[in-house]
Amino acid sequence: MMSPKAAAKGAIRRVLSNTAATMRLSLQKKFIIVTFIAVLLLTTTISIMASIKTQSALYSATKKQGRMLAQTVSALIINELIYEMLGLVEEGGLIDNYMRDLYERSELDLNFVAVLDNNLKVISHNDFSEYGKRYTIPFIRLSLQSDDVAVRTLPASSKSAGALEFAAPLSIEGKRWGLLYFSLSLQSVEKEIRAFILLIVLLSCIALLVLSVLIYFLSRRFIKPIIDLNQAMAEVEVEMSEKEIPVSGSDELAHLTQSFNDMVSRIRTANEEMKIAHEKLLQSEKLATLGVLSSSIAHRINNPLGGLFNCVSMLRKKGEDPSFRSNYLELIDEGLESIKQTVSQLLTSASPRESEVKRSDIAMVLAGVRKFLDYKMKRQGISLSASIKKGLTVHLAPHDLEEIFLNTMVNAIQAMPSGGTLLIDAARLDGSIHITIEDSGAGISTTDLEKVFDLFYTTKKPDEGTGVGLWMTYELVKKYKGDISLQSIESHGTTVTIILPEAK
Repeated sequence: MMSPKAAAKGAIRRVLSNTAATMRLSLQKKFIIVTFIAVLLLTTTISIMASIKTQSALYSATKKQGRMLAQTVSALIINELIYEMLGLVEEGGLIDNYMRDLYERSELDLNFVAVLDNNLKVISHNDFSEYGKRYTIPFIRLSLQSDDVAVRTLPASSKSAGALEFAAPLSIEGKRWGLLYFSLSLQSVEKEIRAFILLIVLLSCIALLVLSVLIYFLSRRFIKPIIDLNQAMAEVEVEMSEKEIPVSGSDELAHLTQSFNDMVSRIRTANEEMKIAHEKLLQSEKLATLGVLSSSIAHRINNPLGGLFNCVSMLRKKGEDPSFRSNYLELIDEGLESIKQTVSQLLTSASPRESEVKRSDIAMVLAGVRKFLDYKMKRQGISLSASIKKGLTVHLAPHDLEEIFLNTMVNAIQAMPSGGTLLIDAARLDGSIHITIEDSGAGISTTDLEKVFDLFYTTKKPDEGTGVGLWMTYELVKKYKGDISLQSIESHGTTVTIILPEAK
């Protein structure tokens, strides 16, 4: 079983581990990146749609302008042709002059303008070198058969800008005189489109810049408190000093921050109370264990004390004899040395040192524990049988191994008030040391078997234990990355198996 403090620390570590695994990028960075990409996509989409709409509108306006020009000019040319045919106009070349004047008008941006007869032969052109030429372009041939103005778009090339070509039939009342053929340059339109696109790009960049600044401040307002809270959780320890997050505002984030501060305060208070209660429990368990050991220690001290009293009494009677006095002084030395060793061993077991080497010889540690419990076992009629090879060592401090043996063996002894057998075995298996402690006591019921390592669980009398011994044993075994298990059958006994790493 883990202690409440260790469980709290473990829970915090798991939360932080999961948070670290799922948040490779901070929440603030994710918010900024996702929002920026969304705004960028939206701005780009709007810009593209606006460009397409503008381009389409400009092309449509140019086509409309060309159609109106074709209809107007074709009507004038038809009038001139009718007047010439009727002989109402004596001066020739009026159509040529009109074509040149039309071409030279800069606001129309014409590439050329020509009048063709029904054989598609040029009868008037702004360029005199084109006179008399016969055009065989399919677009013109098809337009001659139409009654409406035909339009086609010429794409831009490396040498020239794009253009719109118009072909308007010169006909009235079914009479055809030819075709008006001219081309409008799209250079000004394309220039206007490029200027508009440049304006859109500039405005989009300004909008992105403004929105980026806005996104950053929004992230600091709404995301930064969450990041601060996460960072504070990462710094939280059960025994931490005062650690609180400043609370600003009165929104949900401020309430969350205040709740976190309250939680930290409650954890700190609960931990302090738990620490005091834990120390009291450990002290109670030590006192209970000391009660079990006191009879053995008293027996080991009383035996030599009785001999010492006898020696002193005999020396008073026959102390004048040098030989007699020498023998009894040696016995006194032996008795005093025995008492000294008993007290020294008790103090060593009760007071672990920080610099204690984490390497224990199982046979030697068990021999020391056995001396403490020997009198108690003999008094209850318990026979101890140990099968431990010499040289078996575990990666464990001697004091901790003594406590493990002491707790498990005391429980076994208390389970056999009318005598029995205690078997202890240790062997090397798969690179680890397996220790088994088996008693022939009353055993544990199946329902209680799952609780034996729980804190405070005990079936002992109030003056015999507090339910902390096996829990402490479990904690010590887990501390050294070992394992402990317990099997028991009522009225047949209990077997405790402890697996500890072998010291190399």
